[in-house]
Amino acid sequence: MARHQHAVIWTRLTGLPQKMGDLVLTDDRASFTYTQDYLASGQPGFCLLGDGAIWGGDSVTYPISERIPVFPRLLALIPGNNPRNLQRRHYLDLLRARLGKEPPPGIDTEWLLLLMGGHGGIGHIDVFEGDLAAEAWYRHAMHGNGEHVAVTHTDRSELWRMLKHNVLDENVDFDPQLVEQTLGPTPSVGGMIPKLLVAIDSAQPATGFYPPGTQGKRDVVLKVEPPEYHGLLDLEALCLDVHRAAGFTVPAYHRFDDDELHFLAVERFDRVDGRPLPMESLFSVIATGDHHFRETGDILLEELGDVLGRLAEVVTLPADTGEQVYRRILMALLTGNGDLHLDNLALLGGIQDCRLAPVYDPSPMRAWPRHNLVSAIPFDPSGYQDHGDYFVVLGKRFGLSPKQTQHCIDESLHATTTYAEQVMALTRVPVRQRQQLQDIVNKERSLLQRHSK
Repeated sequence: MARHQHAVIWTRLTGLPQKMGDLVLTDDRASFTYTQDYLASGQPGFCLLGDGAIWGGDSVTYPISERIPVFPRLLALIPGNNPRNLQRRHYLDLLRARLGKEPPPGIDTEWLLLLMGGHGGIGHIDVFEGDLAAEAWYRHAMHGNGEHVAVTHTDRSELWRMLKHNVLDENVDFDPQLVEQTLGPTPSVGGMIPKLLVAIDSAQPATGFYPPGTQGKRDVVLKVEPPEYHGLLDLEALCLDVHRAAGFTVPAYHRFDDDELHFLAVERFDRVDGRPLPMESLFSVIATGDHHFRETGDILLEELGDVLGRLAEVVTLPADTGEQVYRRILMALLTGNGDLHLDNLALLGGIQDCRLAPVYDPSPMRAWPRHNLVSAIPFDPSGYQDHGDYFVVLGKRFGLSPKQTQHCIDESLHATTTYAEQVMALTRVPVRQRQQLQDIVNKERSLLQRHSK
């Protein structure tokens, strides 16, 4: 495939489709240029640090690599490269049919996947191969009057067969074209757990799925539990409850089962009255601002407070943002969530109204031995008696005084006082996972209690 690939970015920030600008991929960089009309609108840019208020009519550029083959913000619109990603499986099958061979790994294939599925996803931007494709997709998505076709019993059966085939590894056939016709492009979300963006009836979530944006339904991130993580969705639901009780903003969720399938439908917070909100992960923001940053391991946990401080010089952030991130880190430690990586921390809004997104994906992955990591963001505990001491001192790196740090620790310990007992009460979670998680969180509590005095 030749380089100098061209695409366009559109948005529905105002409720109506509008072109943002043109996207070009060359051998070594991506560039994006806003249209004059979009610049004049004053609407948020395609990413926080690529906002038109910063760049004006100049092209935003980014040096691409195999690790980040497009602008970091666009990575969220490419189906994740993991074995349980439903959308990636489907689009790779389509590419095999189109190319007559196995799509080669690398930038060329990732670009094609972006064009195929980079619209209707999380946040406010949609990527298309051209303006005609954008206009056609918006016409189809809205069906001319903002209403969607209802899901028939046959459609629902095909969806269930698809999930059983791709998630439960059952040897059943399904019609992928019927699935796509039902859910549109079925944009997905990255991670180890299969996810789809769909709509549900919040009063009766088990009755079926609908295309995102269906009137009278609730848009959700639908998580489907794979057999290798039996009971995980019960643990995640518990952690959502614990965070809400601790005073964090947490999205509504619906936990339900259907036959052998287990679901957690988390209501989307990147939509308000059907209109999308800008949403971008901290990974994307950091990578956009620092072209040497390519992996989560390129930053240490103790450097994150400084990153937020520098970001606040460019965008409007609430004064307590550092404290709120520190509190989330403490809660992750005390609930066994070693998977609080930079894609699980996000910002909502544009440069004038930027704030932390609600807590999402707080799964206590340390319950599984292969995921028993204290923190997905690396940290350097050398010079400390143990990592409990490190996490106490960490508060200073987020701009907190010793008294403020102690208050955050005390509140986090109080919020998780009965967490271990709540974990042990989840009978659908295997005993081994419950016991491991109980042991981990009890140890973390003792470390914080000892070093917080």
